[in-house]
Order: sequence, then C-alpha cells, then structure tokens
Amino acid sequence: MGWMKIVCTILCIFLLLVSIDGGIAQSIHSMNVESESLIDKVVFPHDEVIDVYIDLEEDSYHSMLKNAMSEETVIADITYNGYSFNSVGIRPKGNSSLRSVANSGSDRYSLNVDLNYYLDEQNFYGITEINLNNCFSDPSMIAEYIGYEMLNELDAVASRTTYAALYINGEYKGLYLCVEQVDEAFLKHHYGNANGELYKPEMGAGSDLEYISDNGLDYTGLEPKNSSSKSNTAITKLIKSIEDGDDLENILNVDSFLKYLAMSTVTVHLDSYQSGMFHNYYLYNNNGIFEWISWDLNMIFNGFPMSGLTDKEAAEFLIDEPVIGTMDNYPIIEAIFKNEDYVTRYHNYIKILIDGYCSETQFSDKVIALYEMIKDYVEIDPTSFYTYNQFEEALFQDTDEGLSLLSFVSQRSENITEQLGGVIPSTNNGQGNKGSEGKGMRNDRNMGSHPNRKGNLGDGMENMMGDLPPGVSIEDLPEELRTYFENGEMPPRDKMMELMDYLPEELIPFGKKKGQGQKTNEGVLNKEENLQANKQAFKINIGLLSVLSLGMISFSHYLKKK
Repeated sequence: MGWMKIVCTILCIFLLLVSIDGGIAQSIHSMNVESESLIDKVVFPHDEVIDVYIDLEEDSYHSMLKNAMSEETVIADITYNGYSFNSVGIRPKGNSSLRSVANSGSDRYSLNVDLNYYLDEQNFYGITEINLNNCFSDPSMIAEYIGYEMLNELDAVASRTTYAALYINGEYKGLYLCVEQVDEAFLKHHYGNANGELYKPEMGAGSDLEYISDNGLDYTGLEPKNSSSKSNTAITKLIKSIEDGDDLENILNVDSFLKYLAMSTVTVHLDSYQSGMFHNYYLYNNNGIFEWISWDLNMIFNGFPMSGLTDKEAAEFLIDEPVIGTMDNYPIIEAIFKNEDYVTRYHNYIKILIDGYCSETQFSDKVIALYEMIKDYVEIDPTSFYTYNQFEEALFQDTDEGLSLLSFVSQRSENITEQLGGVIPSTNNGQGNKGSEGKGMRNDRNMGSHPNRKGNLGDGMENMMGDLPPGVSIEDLPEELRTYFENGEMPPRDKMMELMDYLPEELIPFGKKKGQGQKTNEGVLNKEENLQANKQAFKINIGLLSVLSLGMISFSHYLKKK
C-alpha cells in the first residue's frame, strides 16, 4: 500500500510538472507571437509613413558619402518610428544603383542600418538590419512596395516593408522604403531555424544554376553568406538535380520558386534571374530543402533598362517562356516547364494575381490609396531622382515614350488572360522574348527614354545601365566582349566578370568589413526579447525541477518511514 502511495505521488508530481512546463511553453509562444505582432506594428507598419532620424558626426557623414562605392560603415544614432538606438552601423548599399548615384553627384544612396554592428545583440524586437531603399529607377515610388504585396497575395515568404520620411542630422532627405533584411531573424521567423546555408547569388560561376561539376568549389558565384564553408555540397546536389531532370521537390520547395516566377512574370521583373543577370534572389537550405526568396523589386513593371523591351512589348511578355533570350540559358526555368504539374501550379498563381491583386478595380484602388499616402512626402522630396510631375505621370498618365503604371498593368493583365486561354501564343519555340530595341539589351543609352516609367536621372546617370559605365572605353575591351556591346546584346554572366577588369578603381564595389570602428557599450534596446524569454523559462524550469525533485524524494522517504 505504501509503494502505491509513492507511485501515485510520483505520478501526480510528474503531471503537475508537465502542466507547469506546458504553461511556460505556451507563455513563451505567446511572447513570440506578441514580438512578431510588435514588428508588424512598430518596425514595419505597412500602411503608413514613419519618421526615421539618423544623427552622426558631420565628418563621418561626409566620409561615408565620399567612400560610398566601398560601402564604408560609420557609427550613428537612430530614432526609428519613435524608438531610439545608439551606436548603430550605417552604410550605403546597392550594385548598379550605387554606382549610378555615385557618378551622378547625388547623395541619395540606399542605406543599410545594422543595429548590432557595434553593439552585440542590439536589436529591435529581434530585427537587427533594416534597409532604407532610395526608390532608384522608379518614378512611381511604389513598385517595390507593390511587388512585396503581390508576393504576400500568393502567401510567399517575403520581406516586410514600410515607407519612411528620412532625416539625417535634422534635414529631410526624402521618402524611402524600409525593407526587412533576409538574415538570421528573417529565417527564424519564416522557417523556425537559421541553421542552413543562405546564398545570395551574384556575378560569378553557378549563379545561373547551370551544372559545372560535382566540385562545389567551382561555383564561385554561390558562396553562403552565413557560413565560412565553401564546399557547397547541398547546393551542388540541387544544381545536379536540375541538370538530370530529377524530381525537384526532393530538394527544392518548388512552390517557393513558382510564386516568385508568377509575380516576376506578371510584373516583367527583369533585374533578376530571368534576364540573364541571375541575381536578386536568395536560396536557403531549410533542412535539406531549398527555399527561393525574392529580393530587390524596385525595377518591376519593365523598369529594368537593359531589358530591351518597350512597355508595349513588355505587356506582351510570354508567360511560358518568361525569359530574355533562349530558354536553354535558364536551367531551373527550363526544368520547371518540362513538368506539367509545375506549369499548372504556376498558371494558378498567375491567375490569383490577375483575378485578384491586379484586377482593374483592386489595382486602381491600391495605386490611388498609395498615391494619397505618399504624395505630400514626394512633393517636398529634396533629393528625388524625378520631378513631382514625373511621379504623377508614372502612375496615371501615358506618354509617347511609355505607359503609366495603371495602363501597363491593365494591358498586361488582358494579355496574360489571352495567353492563359490559348487565344494568343504563350511560347516562342524556345527563343524567349526579344525586344525591338536590342537583342535583350536596351540600345538607347538614356534611362530617361521612358520618363514616365524610368525617370530622368540626369547626365551623370546616363550610360550606367543601358551601356558601358563612365570611364570605360569600348575600344579598350577585348574583341569577344566588345562584340556583345556593339550588337546591343547582354554578355553572358561569365563574360560580365571580365568587364570588372576594365572598370576604374572607384567603380569596383567592396563588401563591408565587420568590426570597423570603435566598439561602445551604449544602447537602448540591446536585448532580444525572445532570447530573454527563453533564458527566463529555462531558469524557471531548472528551479521547478530541482524543487519538485527534492520534494518528491523527501515525500517518498517520509512514506517509506510511515
């Protein structure tokens, strides 16, 4: 009978412990949910314009601007939507846009804000990096914002955004778009882990996902951002699966790619994989299954000058050969269109956008609402690349040079509906799309050729996107590389690497070096709330286990004596 009491007591204590532990777990879950809710409400309140104040030493500010191409990080304080942080890292960011702004005489750089660059663990409800994008090559000022909303419409994993009125040392610098960084916090939020390799393919071998060899070191354009290892074992398997025509769903979340492809094709987003640039996307190894994550959407709606497409041609962009040039240059897209199930799912995602977000009434209402929300900030923007008149034309008024955003989406939606219905062709015998202005590359040499879509960026911006950069003479290039530019063609990715050898030193970008500058111990919000909750729960669990274990042993001893 005594032993039965002991067993019952142990069982009761165990159940009590499980109940308490479950309550703590539920509390932690609630805190995590609350933290995410605060991120949505405070860090990225999507449907409003927040104020962002950056304060830094004038000498540091001028040094950052002077060395923008090297992406120099400087120390600053920031007040973001009413929340203040000390000793954060600020640096210019971008690729072609960074070079263009640097050569224009403008100081309207996109900026990366790194809260824990100088102070370890400083964060904003778990967020450590925020991008302040300058709306380059987008006179409408809303393209990137809309692109991320369209991804959300498809329930795709995508960065959160909000508009910001940016002030530097008390001076209004214009309307920017805040975009969530794809980093550890982003991965944990969407996938529950950040343990796998995160790739951001850029210029280099393998960024087109074409098979080279089984040696991961051969894929120099695919180095993980969050790991020192360059073996690339997992991603090599992905590329080999694409090459061999294997079932991609064994190694790739195919829907993550199809959602990107649907949004990108509907909007004719060609500053991307689909134009031969093979960039502006992430690949994340989520426990052996790769996830495709979209990035850098400011040039959607045919905003990429090197596409070679007029707005009318872009509105007729083929949905089943959604590339510039031949399909065999795009391994993963070619593999997708060999699978009927994938194509059906891709078409369904396109229909969701066309019938929903891009439907005439819904899209018009969205554009007008955004216009009303930001127009006052745009009107007084002192650093904008465009006039206020160009901003309004880009949204609402067609010109001889191109279509307004409303007209473009209307014509694009109508054309896609006809392609989906088989009324007009959706393919081109594997030859993809080719514009009348060039063989995959705009010949006009002036980003202002479509002022309502591209804007007039000034003399310093000319030739930066549609032609060679300033300071580079076509006569100095080797014959093979020179031929591409003379024919108005886009060089293959590996040939673009050769162009780097002929760039003036000031145009060659360098990555930031972590740890530059003096560390300090100042900061306002320098503890991650979720981490605190986990540590606190761990301590509580240990304490409960200790107390209850001692109580169980003592009570058992007492029963045995009785």
